[in-house]
Amino acid sequence: MFTVETFPAPELGNASFMVADPERGVALVIDPLRDVDAYLRRADSLGVKITAALDTHLHNDFVSGRRELHKLVGTDLAELAPGRELQVGEISLRALHTPGHTPDHLSYLLTEEDRPRALFSGGAVMVGAIARTDLFGPHLAVPLAMEALRTLQVRLRGLPDDLAVYPTHGSGSFCGTGGRSGHETTLGQERATNAFFQTTEVMPFLARALNQQRYPTYYRDMAAINRAGAPLLGRDPSPPPKLDAAAVASLISAGAAIVDIRPGREYDRAHIPGSYSVGLEGPWSAWVGWLVPRGRPIVLVGGSDAQHREAQRQLYRIGFDTLEGALDGGMDAWKAAGRELAAFETVDVEDMAAWILSAEPMTVVDARDEHEWAAGHVPGSVHIYVPDVPYRAGEIPLEAPVAVHCASGYRAGIAASLLEQAGLKRIIHVNGPYSDWDRLHLAESRP
Repeated sequence: MFTVETFPAPELGNASFMVADPERGVALVIDPLRDVDAYLRRADSLGVKITAALDTHLHNDFVSGRRELHKLVGTDLAELAPGRELQVGEISLRALHTPGHTPDHLSYLLTEEDRPRALFSGGAVMVGAIARTDLFGPHLAVPLAMEALRTLQVRLRGLPDDLAVYPTHGSGSFCGTGGRSGHETTLGQERATNAFFQTTEVMPFLARALNQQRYPTYYRDMAAINRAGAPLLGRDPSPPPKLDAAAVASLISAGAAIVDIRPGREYDRAHIPGSYSVGLEGPWSAWVGWLVPRGRPIVLVGGSDAQHREAQRQLYRIGFDTLEGALDGGMDAWKAAGRELAAFETVDVEDMAAWILSAEPMTVVDARDEHEWAAGHVPGSVHIYVPDVPYRAGEIPLEAPVAVHCASGYRAGIAASLLEQAGLKRIIHVNGPYSDWDRLHLAESRP
């Protein structure tokens, strides 16, 4: 009897899976992350050996851990061709060609006693969605969307409704939008509720499939990194070095990116001028990978030793291997060294509304994405999505304060730090849910 273990990566909106046959002492991993220790520890606790590792597709959002597992436990690096089967103990996996998210995308059908029992669908089927088809360029977005339609309606047609489905991509992944949370469903549930299964006409399907949010810039070279193979980390990489204030100041002078991992309200009270505010509680690595060029040295500020290890793990997962270390003692050490500090005002949505109604000069910046903006926004606000702030901050007048908001306050904190880097002085971080705008019964603007 097989078991399926789920290993979520919430900052990516993804999961990987270990399928084990405890009776025969073997297991395999599907879509492993680069930091493989969690799989090995779980295998040890189950008394199994990982003998195989497979990817459903060439990943654009994280570094595959297949080479790490090959180095550490000798798993096979050979690809499983469409239609071929892999036997691990009593576990039988058959590779199904399910293009759409990528041209060569595979899903793995697990059978037991010749009966289909589970489908590891990668991005071909998500909970309530499918993964995007535009990562290989606009010239392939429509052809791959057509393939995605064929995958749902033709290639998966003969599989039973009660088949368990384990998608790699989930809610929160930039590889797809509109999905529901979770990494387990059934094919019948998706056929009954997933709009992509229910949209069978070509043009409406294309319109739905291609209506995607933007994705982080680090995606652009991730496929090439996975093709070539990222440097091997080993099972237990050394933790980030501890740096004193003088060392951090020297790294700043040399061009390092200072990434403050504290929650936004703590950053607002006092921070290193010019640092990035990216709280570890959110999709941290996605935003760091979007805003900090690959290869630029990175220094962490704030947080505990355990949080520094978590940040390091997330950076490794996206192939960012230039973490120089973390400021020892955090902001207290920076203050004690007499170094320069900066601060933002922190307000709630209600405070922003009162300020707007007072008719005092103020620029309101909406840092949400285009879909959120189109659904409604604060009258008179300026729409600048977070990654566009460095390029459009010059449009904001310097003589008046600027209040920046998003849906929850998280992205607004990132945008506020980018506005500071661009030279704005009086920055107000609106750290509250945009839904409060509705609660206050305030009018919205819609295009």
